[in-house]
Amino acid sequence: MRLHQALFALVFTGLVSAMFVAAACAPAKAADYKAVEKIQGGAHDCAHCDLSGSDMSNQCVKGGDLTGADFTNVTALYMCMSQANFTDVSFRNANLTGANLANSNLTGADFSGANLDITSLKGADLSHAKGLTQKQIDIACSNAQTKLPAGLKAKTCA
Repeated sequence: MRLHQALFALVFTGLVSAMFVAAACAPAKAADYKAVEKIQGGAHDCAHCDLSGSDMSNQCVKGGDLTGADFTNVTALYMCMSQANFTDVSFRNANLTGANLANSNLTGADFSGANLDITSLKGADLSHAKGLTQKQIDIACSNAQTKLPAGLKAKTCA
């Protein structure tokens, strides 16, 4: 009887371990492909849309309303995002290299882990943004009109 119990415990433990491995290897949450297609088709407004994990490089949402949109893990190289409303947007772990966020409303936007290499923040209001570090600001491009959270200092660019 003990052998049977030991085998059951071994099999059960293996099944539980396999379930944890499968959950850990499950694909990350995918973007709403209709929202991605909407932006890629030229739309500038996409409030509360899920673009997470998508490639938005070289797209343009200039002047658009993207309130509450999810840009988590997005690749947005050289994306035109100026003069847009990004209130409460998640840019967590997004690659915004070369993106233009000039004069945009970024109230409540979360930049935790985002890459802001040569990202234009000129005239943007980041005073209530979350997750920003001095290291991110140092590789971005700001000007005298850029508003930053307390304790961060802008790097001005020509």
